[in-house]
Amino acid sequence: MRIWIFTFSTALFVGGVCLGIALQPRLVPTAKAESKTDPAPAPIGAPHRKPEFSVHRFASELDLSAEQDRELDAILSDIQDDTAAFSRALRTSQDKTRERIMNLLTPEQKTKLEALMAAERQKRADAELARQVGAYTKILGLTDEQAQALKSALAESRARRHDLKRGEDWQQARKAIRDDQNRKLEGSFGPEKYRKYLEVSELDRSDR
Repeated sequence: MRIWIFTFSTALFVGGVCLGIALQPRLVPTAKAESKTDPAPAPIGAPHRKPEFSVHRFASELDLSAEQDRELDAILSDIQDDTAAFSRALRTSQDKTRERIMNLLTPEQKTKLEALMAAERQKRADAELARQVGAYTKILGLTDEQAQALKSALAESRARRHDLKRGEDWQQARKAIRDDQNRKLEGSFGPEKYRKYLEVSELDRSDR
């Protein structure tokens, strides 16, 4: 049973990585100007990707020429279609694997497997939430009370995003959730910490 859960989890992780690569923002000419600024804080919400693998950090630290920028942009463009296709193929393979395993199991075993997988997803989500709160607490110098307020706000936003229904304006709904979250944090953090929080969270979002 555990090996099946591991297989599903691995497939989900690899699929996420591939999608992340496919959606990696391409370099723009302004990337060179960023090389003169201080390095941005490490992304808060990307636990599986280290800062040194950020395309913008890569270009900044190597001080690429304009021609190299263009060539790197072309390389990233070429690989997007391939990684997107691979991601679709991986999802198809994952669905087929899941179907075959489910057909093998009894109804009772299916129920137990679903419960085990749900528990594993919750465990990972809780660990990621704790990591986010810990990172923000360190960067912003949050008090215990402020850290708890952040944890509650992030958890509530995550639950609301999870409950979004098909057919909704996805981008608009997520923006509304984020705005509600920020209003709560503004009252908990105070002006200075809230301003810094917005700066760090925007950097995090732009680097994903």
